[in-house]
Amino acid sequence: MKKTLFSAICILLCAASGAQELKEYMTDPTDWSLTHVGDDMNVDLDLNIKDLNIKGNSVVTLTPRLVNGADTASLSTVGFYGRKRWFYYQRNIKRIPDGFKDESLKEKDMPETWSWSEAFPYESWMDGSQMELLRQVYGCCNDIKYEDVIPLGKYTQYNPVFIFIAPKFEATKNRHIEGRAYVDFPVSQTVIYPDYRNNRVEIGKILSTIDTLKSDGDIEIKSLSIKGFASPESPYENNTRLAKGRTEALKDYVSELYHFPANFIRTSFEPENWEGLREYVLASGISHRQEILDIIDIQDRDPDTKEWILKSRYPEEYKYLLANCYPALRRSDYYIEYTVRNYSDIAEIERVFRTSPGKLSLHELYLLASKYEIGSPEFEKVFDVAVTLYPEDEIANTNAAGAALKAGRLDKAGEYLAKAGDSAHAEYFRGIYSWLSGDRDGALEHFSKAEKGGIAEASDAISKIKVTSL
Repeated sequence: MKKTLFSAICILLCAASGAQELKEYMTDPTDWSLTHVGDDMNVDLDLNIKDLNIKGNSVVTLTPRLVNGADTASLSTVGFYGRKRWFYYQRNIKRIPDGFKDESLKEKDMPETWSWSEAFPYESWMDGSQMELLRQVYGCCNDIKYEDVIPLGKYTQYNPVFIFIAPKFEATKNRHIEGRAYVDFPVSQTVIYPDYRNNRVEIGKILSTIDTLKSDGDIEIKSLSIKGFASPESPYENNTRLAKGRTEALKDYVSELYHFPANFIRTSFEPENWEGLREYVLASGISHRQEILDIIDIQDRDPDTKEWILKSRYPEEYKYLLANCYPALRRSDYYIEYTVRNYSDIAEIERVFRTSPGKLSLHELYLLASKYEIGSPEFEKVFDVAVTLYPEDEIANTNAAGAALKAGRLDKAGEYLAKAGDSAHAEYFRGIYSWLSGDRDGALEHFSKAEKGGIAEASDAISKIKVTSL
């Protein structure tokens, strides 16, 4: 009897509702986005429903969907019920209208905003499709009183555009090479004996480096610096004599072989190599390591007193250091400065790249990369080599990151971006990295920074992936 009476009331209400306007059921799409990541199409939509006015016997359903011709992909439907209709729904333990299976809320329980965050399998027809919101208003007789479609916008797939930085041209390519030689001397002497112990090999390190540079027609040696070190056995005055005299002896030996001009070889010396001793102790497992380090770090004692404290407090450890560490503290560090001529012909740059890539500047490597198709193995290899040769250079790391992103090597790109600095180009590639990693918000953040830095491609990226507000 109650159901019959309710149905009759519904018929009367439905007949009287024809003049009701759809504006009573206002909804305001605020933010939406479509993101194609891998095999999925991710959909995010925020809808302002605070002005949605639902009559007591009405149901408003909202269904976001992606449409392209006859193809449609729909998100879950949400239904909002007027008070009377909600109680009828509760008594009948079913959703109304018939077949409606998704989220349902009573009008007074509605939040101000309703959000969707769903995904469905990506299909090719979705490129160029329209994102829209289907809004339907049902009366008490389960008939559709009103229906409209709110267009949200067109989905355009974002395909990153890769732009690379042309490094500055180096008018003069200044380079250097450095090394370390352990030349031995008889106790308390400063005369070099080439055949003494392993001196042929150690002195040979310096000579072979010089010979290699001198034999290259593209290279001009500018200077050679030698710094000699003695170990910290007291007395300090004697160590000063040895460090200075042995460094001068090595300088004279090299000068006589090559007849370098005056002042070509520069020398300096360190009477006692406490820094080298500290490095050794710190890396060792020696007993009383921290106590020994504390002695080494004493600043207000002369070196001889400091060495006496070390020897007297820890005689066994001192004996060990004397035998295993001190010989290596007596060394000669060398530093050779030279210039390399510039290359402009791509064929010549390519030849040098195969044989001696270290002779190329970042600008020359960029010219070579420009010969290859972006994304090709050859293109990526050039930038990988560039960042190997110039590991701390921000431009080298930025370009290498872009090449890795183009090749789909996100892990490698992340390593390069960590050292790429904060330039607009670096931010642009961070935007692409975030996008390819599925981090849409991060992509927008980095693209915005790149856009402010003058990267036009960042503006285009934002327009394709940014949340659209209607």
